Amino acid sequence: MANARSRRTLVSNELLDHAARLFSERGFAGTSLQDIADAMGVSRPSIYTYVRNKEELLAELVHDVLDPTVRILEEAHERTDVPAEQRLADAVRAMAVHNCRNTRRFRLLDRSEPHLSPELAAQHRDSRRRVLALLVGLVEDAMTAGALRPLPARTVALSILGMINWIAWWYRPEVDGPAEDLADVMVDMAMSGVRRPDGRAQGSGPWAALAQVKEDLAVLERSMSAELPQDDDGA
Repeated sequence: MANARSRRTLVSNELLDHAARLFSERGFAGTSLQDIADAMGVSRPSIYTYVRNKEELLAELVHDVLDPTVRILEEAHERTDVPAEQRLADAVRAMAVHNCRNTRRFRLLDRSEPHLSPELAAQHRDSRRRVLALLVGLVEDAMTAGALRPLPARTVALSILGMINWIAWWYRPEVDGPAEDLADVMVDMAMSGVRRPDGRAQGSGPWAALAQVKEDLAVLERSMSAELPQDDDGA
């Protein structure tokens, strides 16, 4: 029984891999189940053992890309045994590795949004909102802990996501090295851009602390001003 489940999992993964490749190369509309069956070297009827149609294949690919990212961020929030900054860094690293190992599927997801059914498109939007909300929460936790500069958390989160998602369009393991090594570089770049300098302000003592507070207040005031509603004339 275990062997049967293992084989089904392997075949399902192979089916998703071939579907992702063909959808990326030919487009969703230009790919048929027969094309996928031919690529796998099996008959078309055998594919119906795993999926009913190519729309179901696309749905599985969408969930296969976003669901692990949601789980990475949810697990990071649950790790109360490590500092907030480390939780954020570990989540960024895990997302980068995931993207490195699924570049084709990420590209497919970007190109296939117009072909998603209304229900799947809604699920996709909800997952993206969930990813952003979770990442914003991790950034805010690290800021509250004093590890990061008081920048707009949503801007920081979107910048990190943009950097990580772009991996799918340029990463090549034979050129850029192992996924884990590249992820370490991504974490260093992301965290260095928002982490407080070691000396916080200039030197130490109460005057340095006061200078840091002033800097924090200035950033927060700019952030709040940007979020205030404008008059109809745009002022």
